Amino acid sequence: MKLDIIIPTYNRAELLKRTLLSLANAKLPSDFSVKVTVVDNNSTDGTRATVEELKSKFKEVELEYVFEAKQGRSFALNTGIARARGELLSGVDDDVAVAENWYVEIEKVFRERWSEIDFVGGKMLPEWEREEIPDWVEPLKEGVLSWRDYGDEEWVFTSETPILTGGHSIFKREVFLEVGMFTEGVGAAGKNLISCEDDIMYDKLLRAGKRGIYCPQLVIYHFMPAYRLSKSYYRQWCFGAGMSKYLMSVYYRQTDDAKLLGVPRWMYRSALTNTLKRFRAKFTGTEAELLACENPILVFAGFFYAKNLKDSLLDKPLQAIARRTVKPAQR
Repeated sequence: MKLDIIIPTYNRAELLKRTLLSLANAKLPSDFSVKVTVVDNNSTDGTRATVEELKSKFKEVELEYVFEAKQGRSFALNTGIARARGELLSGVDDDVAVAENWYVEIEKVFRERWSEIDFVGGKMLPEWEREEIPDWVEPLKEGVLSWRDYGDEEWVFTSETPILTGGHSIFKREVFLEVGMFTEGVGAAGKNLISCEDDIMYDKLLRAGKRGIYCPQLVIYHFMPAYRLSKSYYRQWCFGAGMSKYLMSVYYRQTDDAKLLGVPRWMYRSALTNTLKRFRAKFTGTEAELLACENPILVFAGFFYAKNLKDSLLDKPLQAIARRTVKPAQR
């Protein structure tokens, strides 16, 4: 059995080094081969030099460097998928480190249950840059921090569960021959916080009847920079999530929801309900509850902006106001 690992990367040479060393040092089962392909998505730092420098560390695992000029995570992922030849394929982010037994658990679950499953996801645990974690961190876990710990029991992915994270999902390669590649033009590009390629892929997997499981034995450690532990970043992420939902409706699948000014009416109701909840929470709630209420409001705002205001006459004045009131996002 062979596993192809694709790492899309952009200007994260130092973090990439941590990722690659974890993949080089993880225990490799017998009769299981691994190839790692780093897809450099227009980096201007020392990404290529880092890959070349670390090739000597890869004794049992093959390491390859590829350049992809089209900016965007989806383009980079698809470039790697097109080069893959193994039975299994995994996309791994450039800011994670895999657990020492990661290959062992992948080989085990697919060897024992090849006919049952098409994809697998696991735990993504934080590795903090800063020591103090704010007590209002709970609303940040799912999206902003990608803190994916759903317990120690296996379960099946459905439309009612959390989605498969793109951080270290593992697929049978044949899945992409059936459902297609990642949708291009809708994911992260450079430093933006727009990202819905994983949501679209997950929807395509379920619609095609593909079966996936959450495997708690599969663990990776996600480096968590200090700037993500801020309310400003959380708000920018939520706004970006709203823009992402709009892009999904344009590039992937338009819903049948009733709309007002191009925005689903349920988003108006959700935003209004949470505005009222947030007002009440100001007097009786916690900071975490206040932030949780902001999510649907900002998602609505991001969708409305992308649909009705982006590239309009109001766009530049709105961006100028945002720059004065919100710290710029980092990636």
